[in-house]
Amino acid sequence: MDELDDDAGFGFRRARAFREIIRCGSTRSAAKALRVTQSAVSQQLKLFEEMAGEKLFVRDRRGLIPTTRAIEIYNKIDRYFETLIRIEKEITGSFGTARDSLTVAAPHLVCLSFVPKLIKEFDQTEPSLDFYVRAQGYDQIAQSILTQEADIGISRLPLDDRFFEWRTIAMSKSVCLVPPEHPLADKDKVTVDDLSGERLIILEREFASHQTGLNALLYEGSNPVIKVRTDAVGFVAGYVAEGLGISIANEFIARQCALFNLKVVPFHPPATYEYVVFWRRGGARNPQREKLVDAIISIGKLPT
Repeated sequence: MDELDDDAGFGFRRARAFREIIRCGSTRSAAKALRVTQSAVSQQLKLFEEMAGEKLFVRDRRGLIPTTRAIEIYNKIDRYFETLIRIEKEITGSFGTARDSLTVAAPHLVCLSFVPKLIKEFDQTEPSLDFYVRAQGYDQIAQSILTQEADIGISRLPLDDRFFEWRTIAMSKSVCLVPPEHPLADKDKVTVDDLSGERLIILEREFASHQTGLNALLYEGSNPVIKVRTDAVGFVAGYVAEGLGISIANEFIARQCALFNLKVVPFHPPATYEYVVFWRRGGARNPQREKLVDAIISIGKLPT
């Protein structure tokens, strides 16, 4: 057995033992998961607590109960272990048989509606394939593909073609999301003038797609009433559904908002966005990925 006692990587070994105790609930179960003795795990926990400078568990009749500080430490280190586990799988998988899992990175709202439909359809032909879904912002999605933490990304242009390859899912124009009972819901189109005085739900300023109407209002001397800012793509729909305001989105994102029962009205002047499925340039050919790309394009097509 590996008793976790050699000098190499001692910090990692202590953290690994601590993490497994949190996950398993006891030193005995953690030892079984790590395939070492219980005394080895207990020793590593003692050393890890010395590193932390405090006791991280309280003993009672239920066993080891993590302190608030222990949970904070666990939350910080767990994501690093998940990344290391994925890297290990990537390395071992490169010498073995074809991969049986794919990681998809996509905007938050797309992960709520579009991606489940995609996986359901793909499951009919590839039932043995499992998925890891990463709900992220656009910049984070690109970073996940670049670092190979994800195999496939769903995002919108621009992307840097030095690093990525892509295929178009849909060309998407600006729309306005409004509650069904809102006065603007019955209009053929919402204009910049219509936004004056309306309460707006927007993404943070760095998301340029939601600045079209705002910039026009500011240019004309009007003062938009910004009620809620959020940094999660598509989450504006939830606030609109509660009657807190209206929002400028685009057709592809609005399509994912069907569960909120909002009225989607064309916005004028419109901007056009190109949504794509993309992957890292120069990567090895992956038949499963290519099938998934085809499925994404099929499901993602907007009505014409």
